[in-house]
Amino acid sequence: MKVIFSVVAISVATVVIVPCVSGSSGRHDVSWWHAMDGVPILMEKRLDRRMSVNNYSSAVHPSRGGGVALHGRFLAFGDYADPTFSCPATITCPDICVASPEDCPEDAICPINFELCLDGTCADLTAGEACDPEAESPCACDALSVICAKQVDLEPSCTERFTSQYDAYMTCVEEQLETVPQVDFTGPWFVACYVILPLLTLIMLIWCAWNERWAPISGSTLPLKRAKFLEDISQGSSTSRKVRSSQGALRRMKSMQSSHSDDSTANEVPLTQTGYKTTIVGLVLYYLIVLAHVIIQFLLFALSVEYYVQQESITWSIFGSQVFFDEVQVLMAFEIVWMVGFVWCFFLKFPESIYSLFLRSKSNAIIASLTGFFTSVLSFIFSNRSQRGEGSKTSVTFCKVRVDSNTGTRYFYFRFRRFIYDAALNSFVTGSWDVQEGANIGAWLDSLYLHQGLSEDEAVKRLGIVGPNVLKLKKPTIIGSIYAEFSKPFYLYQTFMVWTWAPFWYYYMAIVNTCIRLTGGIVVAVFQYMSDKNLYQLMSMEGTVDVLRGGKMIIVDQTDVVPGDIVRLVPGDVYFDMAILQAKKVIVDESALTGEVHPIAKTPLDPANSKLTYDLKTNKTSTLYAGTTILECCDVPSVDGDMAIVMKTGSFTAKGELLSDILSYKRHKFKFDDEVKTVLAVLVVEAIALVTLVVYFIKDDWVYSWFYAMFVVGTVLPPLLPTVFVVSVGISCKRLLGKRIACMNAQGILVAGKVKKAFFDKTGTLTKQGMEFLPGDATGNDSLLMRGIASCQTLHLSKDGILIGPSVDRIGFEACSAKMVDENTVSFEGENITYLKRFEFDFIRMTQSVIVKHGAEAAVYVKGSPESISKLCLPSSLPTDFFKTARQSAREGIYQLAIATKAYIRDKDMHEVTRDDIEKDLEFLGFINFQNPLREESPDVIKDLLLGNVDCVMITGDNVLTGVKIALAAGMIKPDHAVIIGDTIRDDGEIEWLNYTDDSPAVPNEDTSIALTGKVWEYLLDHDPKSALAYAKRTKVFGRCRPDDKVSIISTFVEMGDITLMCGDGGNDCGALKAAHVGIALSDAEASVVAPFTSLEKSITSVTEVLREGRCALASAIACYKYMIMYGQVESINQVINAYFSITFSEWCWVFMDGIWVSCMSFTLPLAKAAKNLSKLRPTASILGPNTMWSACGTLAINFLFLVIALAALFAQDWFQCRKWGSNDVSNVTVIGDNYETSVIFIVSGYQYISSAAAFNFGYSFRQNWFRNYVFVFLFLLFTAMQFGMTISAGHFSCIWRVNCDNDHAVRFVTDPNPMAIFNIYSTTVMPVAFRLFLFGLMVVNLVVICAWNFFVVNKVRIEKQETKNARDL
Repeated sequence: MKVIFSVVAISVATVVIVPCVSGSSGRHDVSWWHAMDGVPILMEKRLDRRMSVNNYSSAVHPSRGGGVALHGRFLAFGDYADPTFSCPATITCPDICVASPEDCPEDAICPINFELCLDGTCADLTAGEACDPEAESPCACDALSVICAKQVDLEPSCTERFTSQYDAYMTCVEEQLETVPQVDFTGPWFVACYVILPLLTLIMLIWCAWNERWAPISGSTLPLKRAKFLEDISQGSSTSRKVRSSQGALRRMKSMQSSHSDDSTANEVPLTQTGYKTTIVGLVLYYLIVLAHVIIQFLLFALSVEYYVQQESITWSIFGSQVFFDEVQVLMAFEIVWMVGFVWCFFLKFPESIYSLFLRSKSNAIIASLTGFFTSVLSFIFSNRSQRGEGSKTSVTFCKVRVDSNTGTRYFYFRFRRFIYDAALNSFVTGSWDVQEGANIGAWLDSLYLHQGLSEDEAVKRLGIVGPNVLKLKKPTIIGSIYAEFSKPFYLYQTFMVWTWAPFWYYYMAIVNTCIRLTGGIVVAVFQYMSDKNLYQLMSMEGTVDVLRGGKMIIVDQTDVVPGDIVRLVPGDVYFDMAILQAKKVIVDESALTGEVHPIAKTPLDPANSKLTYDLKTNKTSTLYAGTTILECCDVPSVDGDMAIVMKTGSFTAKGELLSDILSYKRHKFKFDDEVKTVLAVLVVEAIALVTLVVYFIKDDWVYSWFYAMFVVGTVLPPLLPTVFVVSVGISCKRLLGKRIACMNAQGILVAGKVKKAFFDKTGTLTKQGMEFLPGDATGNDSLLMRGIASCQTLHLSKDGILIGPSVDRIGFEACSAKMVDENTVSFEGENITYLKRFEFDFIRMTQSVIVKHGAEAAVYVKGSPESISKLCLPSSLPTDFFKTARQSAREGIYQLAIATKAYIRDKDMHEVTRDDIEKDLEFLGFINFQNPLREESPDVIKDLLLGNVDCVMITGDNVLTGVKIALAAGMIKPDHAVIIGDTIRDDGEIEWLNYTDDSPAVPNEDTSIALTGKVWEYLLDHDPKSALAYAKRTKVFGRCRPDDKVSIISTFVEMGDITLMCGDGGNDCGALKAAHVGIALSDAEASVVAPFTSLEKSITSVTEVLREGRCALASAIACYKYMIMYGQVESINQVINAYFSITFSEWCWVFMDGIWVSCMSFTLPLAKAAKNLSKLRPTASILGPNTMWSACGTLAINFLFLVIALAALFAQDWFQCRKWGSNDVSNVTVIGDNYETSVIFIVSGYQYISSAAAFNFGYSFRQNWFRNYVFVFLFLLFTAMQFGMTISAGHFSCIWRVNCDNDHAVRFVTDPNPMAIFNIYSTTVMPVAFRLFLFGLMVVNLVVICAWNFFVVNKVRIEKQETKNARDL
């Protein structure tokens, strides 16, 4: 049992303190503070600390030197407090403990007619007073248990008067402590811990060694045959991960020169599979380890309870019989269990060291019940993933092997792909089915095949291979998300840190820290749940389909459909990728998948291609993609309706691949991703150093210094640190949704904050969606030209009479005043034109064509880009100024198509006619011109981006001259800049560079802007990758680009290290949207997966909104990070200083510092809204960069300096010289906070929790100004007022924190509804008014200095650094 005892003495007049219990019930019973009396508390009393609540009066005691009367001095409870601030101080002498009242000194007895009470007060019997029946003797020694009458005297006099009594009492206490039985740690509880845990660990390691080293099974580890995984996805969209780039071309050339393999496979990481099976030994070991974890947590709880049993605050013990005899023994046992449990649990949380699966034995793949490790429900204990080797990219994933109930096939899912066991290879292979193998289009279109379909047996067989048509993603639940979040190793660390607060009278802080950690974890889990829920809603599809099986049409669940099934098309969701075999008209909405704004008409596979194999790109117009919606089709409930063959299901579909891509998305790696490891290493080293200091400073028993040391460790790495980035991103994501910008991948917001290069499509993005038809330019026959325009289109008529098809077709058709009679007939100038065959627009050929019949004549019309049409026409039919006219029109910003015709001579059946048959030997008809007006907002958006130091580039499929015209109008290219166009490749292999204005020869230089065609770009990639890289940096317009060219261009900038953004309206922009770091699709589909961001308003102002929010989120995250680090550093320093003085903070101080202040400040800092305009600067993403380090380290140094000044000022005060804290006893933390050192530290450093947040709230150029963060400002002002109030005014309010407090105003504790007397020999912590005002001024100056440091100094350094970097980039 520990006793806090400090004695000094001299002698002046003495005063006897007497109680009065016959008066009023006492001031504290009606205090406002008692509103909290209903709060549950742990104990009803605290040993050696509780004092009765009584009204006291004073009486004169006749003594040696006469008496001093203290009449008029009202003491609510406790002892005398000297209000004079003089030295030496007048105090209530330390308790005088003797064996019996007769042993009390003559000057320490009650007057005549007064009764000595157990607490040392005297009751006036003549006045009818009586001793408090609940009073207890504060004497801790059983042999000297009687307290003499309390005496008030000058501090030095007390020791002089009662030296012999004090010496006798200290000797008695020491002798009594020696009689306390000592635990020998050999009891059954201890033996169980000694034996079970080491034995279990040894068995586990032996089992692991047996599986991996001593008895390996041949064939348990084999290569994993894989198909296209998520990183290889290229089909189903235009996205291709192997699209060429300049960097990739350079690597390929170097690889070829060094006889290495192609770069497409050079970096491919081989996958292996290892089989395991469940065994009895493994299961028993598994549950024993689980039990051991539970026991460790139980022991920590039991020992925490036992501590309070020793403190006589709890009367029952979990251990039953008495195991420990004093608190030191309990705390020692707690610390041993904590340290052993911490190491052991973390050893199992990272199974890298025993990654060979210690719970189950290896097996051959044919009998494996697992491949890798089974994802246990106890992932709190075990990880289901492991990273091997420092910096290694090799990861291990453990999957459950299951058996198909229908086919008996063994399978598992990995990266959303189904793997099945192949007996021939004795390993698992990808479960996929190639419908095209051994079949061509003609076989599918055969009438017998169309009316037969698959047999049931064949369907079951294929279902066993490919699995159900689902993406194996567990439905997210809020509970599951919370569980997954708290399964992370960081929370295991936090759990053990919380346990350190449980005993030692800090259990209330264990509750506070638990709430803080739960709040942080739940916030992160909720944001993750919302993201997962949105994705799951996109992935989950339910419904039935009509399938042709064995010649009969049957209804099956869409999950049971397999590749090769023939299904009947009906309006509604499309569940699989399908090729249309038979249809009259199918109109599809692809906005949810590709972002395409307008509905699209699909046509059946062309019988003319019967001998060809189905190709996704070639037959795109005949392909239906999973995730799209059929708006119209021929809904006939028989095989005569619209029919399609299922090509792909599950994760192999276009939708499945895109969703899988999102699920496997790895955010661009920022500097902080690598730097965080360095930060953690530094914090660990710092923790070790501070722990060493704490242990050195504390002179008490090591069991107490251990707790101080653990408190330092717990604050060096703040508990809310993992939440800062998630909260900032979540807030920005919510704000974007309010602006009609859907965010499918919240992690992309942080990346948007660093975007350096923005790419834009032209048509429908920079320009308006619609076009204006301009009068055509015919070669001589305007009527024939208009007929060609009316005929050469691929429009379809919806049931509502709306024309469906490409906008140029629709606008041109309407301009000709033609009418659609039916699907195969149009009316033009009173004449019906009948379609014999139509070919959709081909992005490779850049043409579309039709064969029509009008009257008795049949004709071919071909429409496309002027360059493509010129190659298909007879040279004699082309005007001499053909190319000049085309270039001039493009230069004027006209979207121009050319059209040609010829008479059709039928020499084969129409279903056998191919494009090659008709797209040749044409007669040029004329040009078709469209005006594609610039969006009103485009120039302003481009201006904002350029001012925001974001380089803007156009990538378009249109003529490069048209692109330059729009780029100039939008402000992408400065008006005074010369534009050089790389248009064609000469015969000698050199690029022909022409001046934009007059086509004169030119040479690109540093002062010119470049425009390139897709053809020139492709040529540079193949022949001169270095030049491609150099030209790409200065190119403002890429024209005549195919979808693959767009991906290639963006990929080049990605590989150069630029953070890229792509904005397009879907369709052929899909691949580019996925290739860029940040993709923004202009689409009205709320559930689009084409890009991480979707502008539902279809406005490019969304680009600036995303970048603004991205910069805001990144800046907020860094600000929160700095604050959390600052909080940890300030509190760690406080802990060390407290250890030096052997003091600590009072209960409410801890609650505010570790709970209220840090949570409120950290969660409101990110609420600042984004700045209205983009700055030329970008926020830093480095936590070790100059900006962050200058800010964090400078603020920390300033804060530490002001704390030192405050303490130095305190120690310079005359009144403090006799009021210093002189005890080294830290065993009772609830009473060692009542001193001036603690008060000053809390006032000054406590306000630094608030002022530091204020310094980090500056938005600079990324967030709105300081005052616009309204919630934060309100809390800042509230907490500031509270801190200033407790500093300046002494009263009930300041007594909450035991600052500027005396016994007249003491209020309840966190854990005790009763007020507790000030526990120091002066009975007060009230400071002189002048010193309070000094501390007030010091806090104000501290606030001003750190704000000025961050705003004027750090911000200036940041600006200068960014300007230097910008100049270097230019």
